[in-house]
Amino acid sequence: MKIAKEYQLLIIGGLFLLAYVLEALVNPLAIKLATPYSFLAPTNLLKYPFTTTVIVIKSLALFWTRLLLLSFIKQAYAAKGSITLILAGLLQLYSLQEIATGAQVIPLEWSLAFSVSGILLLLPTLIFFIRHAVSGVQHQIYRPTADSASSLEDDEDDD
Repeated sequence: MKIAKEYQLLIIGGLFLLAYVLEALVNPLAIKLATPYSFLAPTNLLKYPFTTTVIVIKSLALFWTRLLLLSFIKQAYAAKGSITLILAGLLQLYSLQEIATGAQVIPLEWSLAFSVSGILLLLPTLIFFIRHAVSGVQHQIYRPTADSASSLEDDEDDD
């Protein structure tokens, strides 16, 4: 199923809007975490289900936004894989720094959403690198050779 890019942009905007509306209904998350991954413990997920929903929606919107932006680059799978790998690493490092230092430059929910979307970006990174490796083989297999084309023309002259 292929969705037009305009509709994808509208869906992403709707996800961000839904996350903001839901976030306005709950109090800001005020817990101390050792790492962003500490929130993913089942006890926290069950204790804060509404906040978990907001974080998941933001993570999906952030994840989908990056994939939409990369969809404008035709092929170039190695570049796409490298970009997503760097973005995933930067998102992880930022959320780790934010939680470790307690700086609170952005709300904790956004830091956790960055962390989850960074984890999710590792999957397309792997897919892009596999497609890059396979695309070289695909061009070698399906490339017509000049010798086969000329041998067919020579066979027609023999008749």
